[in-house]
Order: sequence, then structure tokens, then C-alpha cells
Amino acid sequence: MVVLVTGASSGIGQVIADHLSSKGHVVYGTSRSIQTGEYGFNTITMDVTDISSVRTGVELIIQQHGHIDAVINNAGIGILGALEYIPADDIKKLFNTNVVGMVNVCQAVIPFMRKKGDGKIINISSIGSEMGLPYRAPYSASKAAVDRLTEALRIELGSFGIRLCSIQPGGVATDIEKNRLKAAMPSDSPYQESFTRATKVINDSVSKGLDPRDIAILVEKLIHAKRLKRTYRVGKTKEKFAVVIKRILPSFLFENMLKKNYQI
Repeated sequence: MVVLVTGASSGIGQVIADHLSSKGHVVYGTSRSIQTGEYGFNTITMDVTDISSVRTGVELIIQQHGHIDAVINNAGIGILGALEYIPADDIKKLFNTNVVGMVNVCQAVIPFMRKKGDGKIINISSIGSEMGLPYRAPYSASKAAVDRLTEALRIELGSFGIRLCSIQPGGVATDIEKNRLKAAMPSDSPYQESFTRATKVINDSVSKGLDPRDIAILVEKLIHAKRLKRTYRVGKTKEKFAVVIKRILPSFLFENMLKKNYQI
């Protein structure tokens, strides 16, 4: 299969691209900073927020192979901070990458998949899309948008043989902290103490998180699957169970659980 993986210069994307390449797939990994020759898969410099950059990359693959069988929309960034202090430009950057970037890639590949009558688009979301995470409000909102776009496109594109799903990981052991946007907080901020405690919980969930290879293995299974469910949730039992509990408990009880978890 010919597979396009965005955000493949590090983290989950790199692990997915490496794994798929090791299984014999023709993999093209992209990012704004990816360097040719440093990876075990084909690389293309691509900025998902720039539609012309995306179309150039997609057309290059089409010229080489005539088709793209699967796309893994993994490119994304995180954000951390009290919403009161997060600059609007950072929120725009987050949504441009996590949401608009995904749309740009879809718009570039859909015509080729539709013409072929076949294709898979797998969007990397987050369990955090299912609930408003404190001090990560824009991130939760952006991943919720990814899920709703995926849901709508499943209906729009199904008759053309194009299948979509979203994967919702919990905490994953990657270097997301390095690229995460962070809002400066005044030293006298009333959020300071709870933010410090919550940040430790957040960082611990990453450092002790899921092995990204588990996601890569799932992706490899999905690109071969005849049918795709709307959502695949991957994480620790506690993380996955939180989604179920939210649907059952009254909102104030679930919010109290989140407060306790994040020590707010």
C-alpha cells in the first residue's frame, strides 16, 4: 500500500511511519521540518496549514505511484495554560494545525481516492476530545472537531468507497511536551497552585503513557480492514473508562472526578 503519514518527524507519526514501512508498505512521512535521509521511510517537507504545500506533496506521491491508499492525519500540536491567558494567535495556530491542517490533507487526497473508488483516512484524535480537559481547553475542542469532521465525512464519502475513522489515544509516551504551546502565567495568578499540580498530572500521564507502537500496530490493522468503526479508543483502562462514566454520571459528579484527578 502507498501510505501518507503527516507529522512524521517525531512522536506517534514517526513510529507509525517506521512500523508501516517495516511491514513493506510504501510510506511517505511529512512535516514542516522533516529531513531527507534521516528516516527509514520516504519523506516530504509539507506544512499542513498551507494548502498549496499539501497539494504539492500529494501530487508528488500521485506522480510516483498513481494513487494513495491510506492517509494517517497525525500532524498536531498541544497547548497548556489557563484559557484566560492563552493568546488568540496560539489558539489559531492550534486549530490551523489540528483541524484546518487535517481538512487541507483530506481535500487534497479525496479527489484521487474518489476517482479510484477506494481509500482510507485515519485521523488521530484524542480521548481528550470526549471531555473538556482543564488547562487544555482549546486542545480538547480541536480534537472534538476532528471527531465530528470524521463522522460527517464517513457519511459524505462512503458511497465513493472512501472509509474513515478516528483513533483516540490516551496519554502516550512521546516528546509532545517539546512542541506544546504554553501560555505564560503571571506569578500572582490565582490559577498558579492548581495549574502547577495539574501540569504534573498531565506530564506524568505522558511519561508513563502508552507505547506509541501500540497505536502503530492498530493503524496497520486498520489499513487492511474491510470495514472501519467510527472510533477506536486506545489507552489505559482508567482513560477509556472515563468516557463511559461521563455518559452515565450527572455532569457535576463527572466534573468533580476530573477536579480530583487533576488536583484542582
